[in-house]
Amino acid sequence: MFERETWRSEEKAAFLVKAGVLLEQGYTLHQALQLLSWEQPYKVKEKIMQMIEELLAGTPVHDMLAHHDFPSDVTAYVFFSEQGGGLAEGLIGAGELFRKRLKTWTSIRQLLRYPLILVWAVVMIAVVMVQFLFPSFRELFQSLDIEFPLLTRMMIVIFQYVPYLLFGMVPFVLLGVLYYAIRFRQFAPDKQFALLWKIPFLQSYLQLFLTYYFSLQFSSMLKGGISIYEACQVFEKQHHFPFFQLEGTLLKQKLKEGKPLSAAVENSGWYRKDMKYVIQHGQEAGKLDEDLRFYGERVIDMLEARIKKTVMTLQPSLFLVIGSIILIMFLSVFLPMFQLMSSIQ
Repeated sequence: MFERETWRSEEKAAFLVKAGVLLEQGYTLHQALQLLSWEQPYKVKEKIMQMIEELLAGTPVHDMLAHHDFPSDVTAYVFFSEQGGGLAEGLIGAGELFRKRLKTWTSIRQLLRYPLILVWAVVMIAVVMVQFLFPSFRELFQSLDIEFPLLTRMMIVIFQYVPYLLFGMVPFVLLGVLYYAIRFRQFAPDKQFALLWKIPFLQSYLQLFLTYYFSLQFSSMLKGGISIYEACQVFEKQHHFPFFQLEGTLLKQKLKEGKPLSAAVENSGWYRKDMKYVIQHGQEAGKLDEDLRFYGERVIDMLEARIKKTVMTLQPSLFLVIGSIILIMFLSVFLPMFQLMSSIQ
């Protein structure tokens, strides 16, 4: 039987959660990895044994995960948890974060599957019409000295120019890829996000994600006994999420200038405005870590709900557009037939 050679993302997420649960039960990380390796196929077991060797050589957990292609936001999550002294909770949280993202992408793919099938059907129908139906109609109508209906003539012209339009888009796509590879990736993280921020439909999603990530990671470090200033230093020295590395430097500088955390966060402009009030309330009540954790969980729920709502709105819109195109295509075929029947009568 052919053995799978890759470590699937769903299995990686489950691995993180299980490792965290075993740590909570009193196992060392070394023991937890050994236990988890027993239930894995050979190729994955090899990877876990490599992870154990890296740990024994003194490699931090977050770097070990990065070496084995875990996403950067997941490894950063583990890094922050390590700094706060809550590795078990951090592994579970990172695994759940990974799972939520995979679940969201799966939902998006499922919702877009049928519209994409319809798009493929439209393309196939168009090819048949252009290659077979319209040429046959043209010969017949020319022999009878009859003109095509207006809709049919329009569809013929559109079908003639669509291939040129598609080929004309190829250079722009290539330019976009080159711009990303050569230019965009060289920008500082804040400039990258600033450019993405200008895309209207993307701004609200980025804001929710950054707010969620900041509040949850800050909460985990505060819970571990780290001060607000030290938490900013931890943000600054991590290398898995460059945006928050720079953000940590800027927040630390504002704290040095005497600004409270709530004002520093508000001035950055990247986060939801209501996070300022959450921070103020948490500091006044002496439970900033709890307030930020609760707030972060609410924000991720809002982000998931917004993504689902967008996709659920997009799907019927695509169905409507594709259905209209199919209807017009069939009308462009049937109208000449009706006209031909009328002329014969």
